[in-house]
Amino acid sequence: MEMLEWYMIRATGTVAYLFLYLTVIVGLYSQVLKKRRQKIAIPLYLHEALSNWAFILVCGHLLFLLIDSYTSFKWIELLVPFSTNYHPIPMAFGILGLYFFIFTMLTSKLRKKIGYQKWRKLHALNPILYIFVTLHGLFLGTDFQGIILTLINVIPLLVMGILMLKGKNNLNEAH
Repeated sequence: MEMLEWYMIRATGTVAYLFLYLTVIVGLYSQVLKKRRQKIAIPLYLHEALSNWAFILVCGHLLFLLIDSYTSFKWIELLVPFSTNYHPIPMAFGILGLYFFIFTMLTSKLRKKIGYQKWRKLHALNPILYIFVTLHGLFLGTDFQGIILTLINVIPLLVMGILMLKGKNNLNEAH
């Protein structure tokens, strides 16, 4: 049974990261569309759906860690940073990433109540979430080497940055 648990831990963590990655890309793409004054309803729906699925998979990742007989984690070790002896720093990155994820999900669900401007400022903290989760996967994960993870993250973000700058320049030229 240990192998099944190990594969499920890896699978839920990897697919959750992939969905989080796609959430970021779609979110950035929606901002490019918004700057170009194009419709963003479908990308925003996809952005939210991907983040919901990523969160569900993160919860599955935690549950599989709890039932894994090889590591034998306790709830406190999965919810309190530095409370485990098993790779405490990378585990802390994952736990802090979880808290930033919960914070992001809650503030996004409450955006109408807290106001759009305040929500936007809070949503701007999401790179911290992404950095924590990336470091967690980089130092604890067994599926991606550092150079592959770096390329997977840097290339699309550079493309989106260029598109956003290009969109900003096009808007400035129009005015």
